[in-house]
Amino acid sequence: MGIPMEDKAQQEEQKDARDVILELNFVPQWARKPPGENHYRAKDSSDSGRRDRRDDRRPPRRDPRDSRDARPRRPHPDRPERPERARPSEPIREIPVTVSFLPEQKRLASLVRQMHHSRRAYPLMDLANLFIHDTEGYLVKIEANKDAPDFTIFQCRHCKAAACSEEMIIHHLMSKHLSDIYEKEETETDPPAGQFVCVARCRKSGVLLGPPNHHSYTDKLNELHLSRFSHLTLDEYKRNIETVRDEELIEQWKQESRKKTLYKLKSDPEAEPVDLQKAETDFMQNLSSKYEKTHRAIVPSKIAQGLDDRDITHAIRRVWAKESHFPLSMSFAMRAAFRHMHLHLFKAGKINFVTHIKPRPIKPEDTIESIAEVLVFLKENPGSTRKHLLEILHPSLDPASKEAKEALQPLGWLIERGHIIEFFNGTLSVPLGSRRR
Repeated sequence: MGIPMEDKAQQEEQKDARDVILELNFVPQWARKPPGENHYRAKDSSDSGRRDRRDDRRPPRRDPRDSRDARPRRPHPDRPERPERARPSEPIREIPVTVSFLPEQKRLASLVRQMHHSRRAYPLMDLANLFIHDTEGYLVKIEANKDAPDFTIFQCRHCKAAACSEEMIIHHLMSKHLSDIYEKEETETDPPAGQFVCVARCRKSGVLLGPPNHHSYTDKLNELHLSRFSHLTLDEYKRNIETVRDEELIEQWKQESRKKTLYKLKSDPEAEPVDLQKAETDFMQNLSSKYEKTHRAIVPSKIAQGLDDRDITHAIRRVWAKESHFPLSMSFAMRAAFRHMHLHLFKAGKINFVTHIKPRPIKPEDTIESIAEVLVFLKENPGSTRKHLLEILHPSLDPASKEAKEALQPLGWLIERGHIIEFFNGTLSVPLGSRRR
């Protein structure tokens, strides 16, 4: 007999909550797991940041008189060429924006469900630290500064990617979202006719683009740039194109050119497929509806980690580096979200905690003897655990016995009503009656 859909959905929610419990990793500071990889590690030599130590291992210097270095190398058919070192490009600009971080809503809702289930109090800063180190646990808010009212952010309506210029967001749409509308279709035709003396080749990939004077050259260049090297501008990418005079490579290009890529509309499978140029032209007709101009953009973390705009990426990376050590903006955002979700924040020592049970101090003399005994003990011994409480108040009872569970029943009642706080690590304390934050 199958499981009803409602039960499956409930099981998924419970699984999400358990996953959050496991990932909270609340253990002593010295025993915690490392936070993980840097979400905004520099992608090229022009960006700042620590490089992999392997980058420092340089190959031995060759004799410049060796004529073999001057000959164009033919790429091995089964092994792509080693990518070249990145060429110096335009410097990164300091753009007038403020970057902050917000918790991802589904992730936050899962955490709140877990907190309701556990009835425990959790340190706010540790929760913020958990979210900022989760690759999908946060949103990036990018706002133009008030002293730069003319600065505009361009945001893709499809995936929420952001850019500083209209040209760059159009390039993003063409390279990332053309495939949302068109499906590629491979066909075979006759090889190009005529005599050719050279062929252009991409140094980075070894792909043959064809003779520069052939009508297919520009389409092939644009297609390769969009599909594999869109992180470079077209002018930067063109610097990696070389012209080779080699009969074998020309013949290889002719055979490869028999395969032609056409684009078919996903919304109309019966329509005639078109070439790349026609597909791009049609795609650009309604381009203005595919992005918006704004002064405030919220970008999902996974998208923010792969933005093509180096200026925005640099601004995000700089703030994330600080947040990964002390998640201040994330903690402020979570504090506001928790209050909106009717959770309660309080301070114990110098640490802010959050719980769904409002702490409510109660005087031991206003309760029955069994409850007053627990309250007095925890007031005199804050930070005790259930086990410790049982050992002191009921030393003759076996902790696994039914009698021990009954002896701890007043403790459960006190926790449910907020007269005792149970913290994330199992320690117990009575509220001190401090002002709610």
